[in-house]
Amino acid sequence: MKRTIFEDLYCWSIFSEMRQVDFNGHLWVRPEGNILIDPVPMIDSDHEQLNKLGGAAWIIITNRDHEREAHVFKTRTGAIIVVHEADADALSVKADRLIADGEEVVPGLRAIHLPYGKSPGEIALHFPEKRAILAGDIIVGEPVGHLSLLTDEKLESPSKAALALRKILALSFDAILVGDGHSVLQDARQRLVECLQLRTDIFINRINIDEIEWMKRNAPTPYDFEEKDIDPLIGGNHLGYRLIRLRPNNASFPMHMHHFGEEMFHVIEGSCTLKTPRGDLTVTAGDFIAFPPGASGAHKFINAGDAPCTLLAVGMSIEHDVSEYPDSNKVFPYVTQRIYRKDECVDYWDGEM
Repeated sequence: MKRTIFEDLYCWSIFSEMRQVDFNGHLWVRPEGNILIDPVPMIDSDHEQLNKLGGAAWIIITNRDHEREAHVFKTRTGAIIVVHEADADALSVKADRLIADGEEVVPGLRAIHLPYGKSPGEIALHFPEKRAILAGDIIVGEPVGHLSLLTDEKLESPSKAALALRKILALSFDAILVGDGHSVLQDARQRLVECLQLRTDIFINRINIDEIEWMKRNAPTPYDFEEKDIDPLIGGNHLGYRLIRLRPNNASFPMHMHHFGEEMFHVIEGSCTLKTPRGDLTVTAGDFIAFPPGASGAHKFINAGDAPCTLLAVGMSIEHDVSEYPDSNKVFPYVTQRIYRKDECVDYWDGEM
């Protein structure tokens, strides 16, 4: 087995002469019990390595055609077989646990059901902390460095199966590991969008707002507003755009400004209070508000009324941007993905030898 870009995630392969691609199995090594995913046959040295790494406590099968050597590994390790409930009756091996869409299989690993493909219970797996997706069958890593979909004749409904991949686009990830072909370890979202853009039966760059569900933001009160995140679903690249619905007593993000990115908000319905270091302002339906980079663009919206207020937020996606939070004296350099207090300011040579 070879280690992937993740220290605890391994891969091994066999080559399919018929398909002319590698079939891949994956192993996630965890203190709580290792997980095999879509295991293909192993050579003796791989079996020895698996034993040294602690065997397997779980075997996840992402679709009925990726049962592969699950029975062999279950016999050798006693691992628990996990499969989506819609594929349970399609396997020759007995499943020990049935899972549903969105279910957390183990901490740090969530199942994403992808309907309308070759298998009714196909799933992808999301590793949020690794910012990685492991795709089962519908996404193929071929040609090298790119992604493609299974041929249409193998899919229950090709257009619906392709559009269902928006469930993956809605997630945070950089890499896509594949069961068939070569994994894409960086810029995988863009590679998936490019794959979908090649189709003529769908137009992936369009979506109707009614096709997106309101999602409550996972944040403390009053920042737990509802939103519809649009740009990842339609291939947005340099611009981010979302709808924000502020219920009474909701607030948008804390007071902040961007040092490089520019934002624009449009009030679609209702009214709310715009708070800035220059004072407060009531904004109402029809208003457009620009927030340029720097201190003049610091802002926060609060709904102190008794009716919802809906905002369209548009902003630049800049990897090297820096956000600053004047109310809490915090700074967020995006490249670090960490937020810091600005309490300590040191000389350039401080601590240097």
